[in-house]
Amino acid sequence: MEVALVLLGFLACLIALGYGLYHLIGYVLKKDQRFLKKLFWPLLIGGLALLFTGAALTEPDAAAANAEKKYSALNTEYQSLTKEHKALEKKYEEASSEAKTLKDHKKDQDKLQQLEKENNERKENQKTLKAEIKELQENQKQLKEDTKTVKAENETLRQDKTQLEKQLKEAKSHTASSQETAGSSSGNTKNETKTADTAEGCNIKGSKSGIYHTPGSTYYDRTTDPAEMFCSVEEAEAAGYRPPKR
Repeated sequence: MEVALVLLGFLACLIALGYGLYHLIGYVLKKDQRFLKKLFWPLLIGGLALLFTGAALTEPDAAAANAEKKYSALNTEYQSLTKEHKALEKKYEEASSEAKTLKDHKKDQDKLQQLEKENNERKENQKTLKAEIKELQENQKQLKEDTKTVKAENETLRQDKTQLEKQLKEAKSHTASSQETAGSSSGNTKNETKTADTAEGCNIKGSKSGIYHTPGSTYYDRTTDPAEMFCSVEEAEAAGYRPPKR
């Protein structure tokens, strides 16, 4: 019924529009045609009324059908999204588990790299220690050879020392015998030299300990048997004597 009303209304509107268009063309072509308003307006208005009435009657059913169709489409889409959500959750769980596994694997790999680094450092240290040990062994070998050489040199020096001591002993014996013969004459000459130096103004005394004493010094009067007499301090120092410490 609603569809029939819509069709009648549409047909009446179509006839009215066709009639109006026909008279419009005749007016443009200046044909004397009579336009029946009583026919045009009732057809147009009645057709529009029938069209709107049928549309109004069919619209709720169509809206309900469209709403049901949309609901069905939305329900289908919701179920699809739910499935996709569950699939994504499953993938997320798998990705989380894989990430955790990779993280643990990375930790193990970092630990392995650290162990390899430490092992390489130990190898380098061991290599360095071996080189140092080898060098120490060579040094020890050289020291043994040097010790052997030094021992041989010490033995040679000991023999030379023994020989020199023997020669020195013989020289001392020879010197003692020579001094005994020349003792009396040298003593007289020495006393004469001391007396002459004192008379000439050479009054700086050189003691037997290698110290010279000038007149007025602390030990000048105590030095009664000087080894030599000097005329100046320069002469005493040139002979190897030194001044007293006080």
